Amino acid sequence: MFGLFRRNKTHSVTGVSAFSMVLMSISQKIKPMKHVEFEMADQSLQDVFDWLAEQEQSRWLNGGHYMLSEQMIGRFQLNLSRYLGSHTLPVVFSNCTEGVLHALPLLSSRNKELGIIHIGNQFEIKPTLEPEIGSAYHFALARFNDIRLFCMGIDGARQSDKTLEYAEDLGCDWLTLPECQFSQRFHMKEQLASYLAHCDQVVLSIDLASLCPQTLVGTERYLEVQMVNRIIRQSLISGKVKMVQLVGWKDKHIFARSTLSILQELAGMVPTNDKVA
Repeated sequence: MFGLFRRNKTHSVTGVSAFSMVLMSISQKIKPMKHVEFEMADQSLQDVFDWLAEQEQSRWLNGGHYMLSEQMIGRFQLNLSRYLGSHTLPVVFSNCTEGVLHALPLLSSRNKELGIIHIGNQFEIKPTLEPEIGSAYHFALARFNDIRLFCMGIDGARQSDKTLEYAEDLGCDWLTLPECQFSQRFHMKEQLASYLAHCDQVVLSIDLASLCPQTLVGTERYLEVQMVNRIIRQSLISGKVKMVQLVGWKDKHIFARSTLSILQELAGMVPTNDKVA
C-alpha cells in the first residue's frame, strides 16, 4: 500500500529544474516470465528510491514507479519526455531489458545517430515475433534505422554460433568479457571512444546480473563494477548520454553494492542543474 501511495504521489514533474537526475522504475510482464517473478520484481522496484535515499543524501528526483499497462506506458512516456526536455538525466530501473523499447520512440530521430551501449553478458537479440525476455535489441534494430548497438562484456562461452552470426548480420559492435577486464582498459577505452564518435545521442543499458558471480565456482565470468564505472564515466564525459537503464529483477542484483556504486558514479559525474551555466 505504501508503494501504491508513492507511485501516485511522484508522477508529477513539477520542480524538475532543481534536480540533475531523476530515478524512475518500470516493471512489465513479458514471456516467459513467471507471474511470481514479475510480482517480486515489481515490489522491489517500488522500493528502489527509498533504498537509495537511505544510502546517501543526493539530489535525485523521485520519478515514480510504473507498472506498464497500456495506460501506464503512455504516462511513463509522457513524464520521461518531460524529463528529457528539461535536461534532467533519467536513470530508469527496469525488470527487463525490453523496457528500453518504450523510451526509444522519444529519442530516435531521422537526423541523429542513436547509440545503445549495452553492458552485459548477453546480446539480447533473440529473434521473436513479439517482445520477450532476451529480444530487446532485435526489436530496437528492426524498428529504428538510426540505431547503433555496442555490446560490452559479452560472454563468448555462452553464445551459439547462430547468435554470433545474427549479431554480425545486424551490424552490432561488441567487446567480449575478457576485453572488458582491467588489463584491457586502454583497448576498451579506444573502442568506446570510436563508437561514441559515431553517435549523436546515447542510451546506456546495464544488466545488473552480469556484475554478480553466478556461482562460487568460476567467479571470473562477470563484469567488474570498476570497469563498468569507467564506461559510464567516459560515456558521460562525451555529453551524449540521454538516458541510463539499469536492469534487474532479483533483490540481490537490484540492491547490490555494485548497483549502489553505479548510482554513486552517476551522481558524481552529473552536475546539479543550478551549477550549469
